[in-house]
Amino acid sequence: MNRRALGWLVGRVLLLLAVFQLVPAAVGWGYGEVHAARGCLFSAALSALFGALLVAGFRGGGTTREGKADYFRREGLCAVGLSWLAAAAFGALPFLFSGATGSLASAVFEATSGFTTTGASAFTAPEIDALPHAITFWRALTHWLGGIGIVLVFVLLFPAGGRSLFRSEVSGISREATRARVRDSAFGLVRVYVFLTALHALCLWWIRHDVFDAVVHAMSTLATGGFSNHGASVAYFGSWKAELVIALFMFLAGVNFDVYDTVQRQGLRAGWRAFVGSSEVRLYAGLTAGSTLFIGLTLWFWGGGNGAPQSALPDYSHIGLAFKDGLFNVVNVQSCTGYANADFDRWPDTCRVLLVLLMAVGACAGSTGGGLKVVRVLVLWKGVRQAMARFARPRAIEAVRLDGNALEDEAVSAVTAYVGLWLLCVAAGVLIVLCLGAEHPDFPGQAPLTAFTGVVASLSNCGPGLAAVGPCASYGFLPPATKLLLSFLMLLGRLEFAALFVVLMPRFWRA
Repeated sequence: MNRRALGWLVGRVLLLLAVFQLVPAAVGWGYGEVHAARGCLFSAALSALFGALLVAGFRGGGTTREGKADYFRREGLCAVGLSWLAAAAFGALPFLFSGATGSLASAVFEATSGFTTTGASAFTAPEIDALPHAITFWRALTHWLGGIGIVLVFVLLFPAGGRSLFRSEVSGISREATRARVRDSAFGLVRVYVFLTALHALCLWWIRHDVFDAVVHAMSTLATGGFSNHGASVAYFGSWKAELVIALFMFLAGVNFDVYDTVQRQGLRAGWRAFVGSSEVRLYAGLTAGSTLFIGLTLWFWGGGNGAPQSALPDYSHIGLAFKDGLFNVVNVQSCTGYANADFDRWPDTCRVLLVLLMAVGACAGSTGGGLKVVRVLVLWKGVRQAMARFARPRAIEAVRLDGNALEDEAVSAVTAYVGLWLLCVAAGVLIVLCLGAEHPDFPGQAPLTAFTGVVASLSNCGPGLAAVGPCASYGFLPPATKLLLSFLMLLGRLEFAALFVVLMPRFWRA
């Protein structure tokens, strides 16, 4: 293990983070928020100081005398895990130094939720409305950086040896499926990401005519994060046009970015063939359409009588409203974004259970969405069918195929192991959350549901759960230890276990 390379890499990531922390400081000065701007500047200075100390202390540790990379797969994995931990820790500084929160656990929770694009917040709705523009922008910027991957940005700027880091950052079944030139791959992903963000911001500005609102929600949407600068989230707009535009870009952000890369390299026709030819994307679109139809009809039949004055339930007597809210929340949950345009915790139990299942499944691999990823669920289903077929016909040879290509047994076993580990983490997380307890009047009566959906939402990088952590609630009431645990689960889900687990394994550091 080249520890000098690790210190050198993490130090440069901190220097890069310090540069980004200057952006909300500039926003704060522009809005006359002197205290918040100074808090962001002090955070940038502290991040830069620690980064500079690491780079100077481990100078030359990342490259050889010939300028080639002096780190490989193992160092790449560890550098990614340490970089995300450092980003969560130093990304919490603006919240503390600006006075947005006085709790270290809440600041770390908010920063981790931002960088992992989870969208769970320790701030209540009134507190979000009272946040300075600088801190609101920093929340959205953490989403945007986390969506593209702060390590991917590092690879783009410092490409020496970037293949190891790139493979550790890009999600999916096979990280070998990258083009030979990592810098070209990184540039392609960033171009697509920036273009979609700018297009989304332009569409929202055309509807709302508010530049700040448009930029904040565009960054949060393309990162599938869910932080809004309004306590009421997307419901604040009161515009079905804005909700449909956001739903469209949430869906696009959940599609594998290789499809968009194909569009920019080979044109729209080739991109459409890649879209239609991908069984993962087809299943993703099919789940969205089928779930929207089911929830829309359920809400319409269930909510038609809720318009009475004495009813506290939402009125879905208009089928258009039922399908609009159904579509928005299906895409919102499956892409693991985490906005709120309606309190789906008050919907029928069948709708709530379906949304939690979609939250666990998540979006496509290679997207900014979270969850198990649709491709893993698809491979797991095909693997179960293969196992049943072999049980019935032991001598038959049937390979698991994905888009016409046979998968090796090792790939299928890796998916099965990943899903099993994910379920174990959910079970362990729920037990620990229940043991830690909570200081909230709603928690004791709905403790299992709150703990379960809170853990699933954190591990899936989705944000809202049910009961005390529902879409219109906050995680701020949780004890500090629970917030730190959920922050750890967010990082586990974002890094897909490997890059964070290796940091915690003593055997990995030997030799």
